[in-house]
Amino acid sequence: MTASDTQDWEEFRRRRDAGLAAPHSVLAQVGLHWVEEGAGELSFPGVPGTWALEGGRLVSRSAPSDFTVLAEPAQVQVIEVGGERTLTLLDPGDVQLGVTDAGVRIDVIRRGDRTGLRPLDPATPRRAGFTGVPVFPHDPSAVLEGSFRADPTTVTVGSALPWLTQQLPSPGVVVLDVDGEQVELRVTGEGTLILTDETSGTETSDWRQVPVEIDGERARVDLNRALNFPSAFSAFGTCPRPPEGNHLPIPVRAGERRVEPTER
Repeated sequence: MTASDTQDWEEFRRRRDAGLAAPHSVLAQVGLHWVEEGAGELSFPGVPGTWALEGGRLVSRSAPSDFTVLAEPAQVQVIEVGGERTLTLLDPGDVQLGVTDAGVRIDVIRRGDRTGLRPLDPATPRRAGFTGVPVFPHDPSAVLEGSFRADPTTVTVGSALPWLTQQLPSPGVVVLDVDGEQVELRVTGEGTLILTDETSGTETSDWRQVPVEIDGERARVDLNRALNFPSAFSAFGTCPRPPEGNHLPIPVRAGERRVEPTER
């Protein structure tokens, strides 16, 4: 494991900002519309066609001809009869469904037992005016060393939506040396810490994520690479909150700073 390097970090920041500047990044989110079973055919602002859940499957009728389907045939069935086009979602997961001639992409998301439509508009002011995420200066000392203990399990966490809980796989825990104190944090996914610190909600977003480098029983966390979740930018985020106890008892003035989430 090598120490944090300013040049590598600057390249990491360039890639991060370039990803956020992409036409259909999280900065382009302009809505989140839930389709309820039994509610009949629904229309939503900025989303073409009408939408309904029928037997658990999302169906769109009257999808206009200027709506280009991006999903693969295995993900969506497209039927055209008498000038009417019907789209039936076959994939039970998240799907990038299609894009309008105006460049607005419509994604289908599944959260809990609910199905939602998320329009992403590249012209939204949040994305069009984006010049980069505010960050703290690179700090070579903002690197924590510690150990990793395998403890595979699934953890239940809250989310940016008050009604939504999520189940995250966890390979184990890291024990980090923080100012001479041993702090235990639960790793999720393939190697991510979702956490808070003493700046959370003020100088930084309510919670952030940072990758963990795991080498056998050794662990290393470079806090310069702490990132905001999509929900830190957009009021329509559904991001998972930290596992219980994932808190660093120090102010972490490294990585991305707080931004105000907006609807556009």
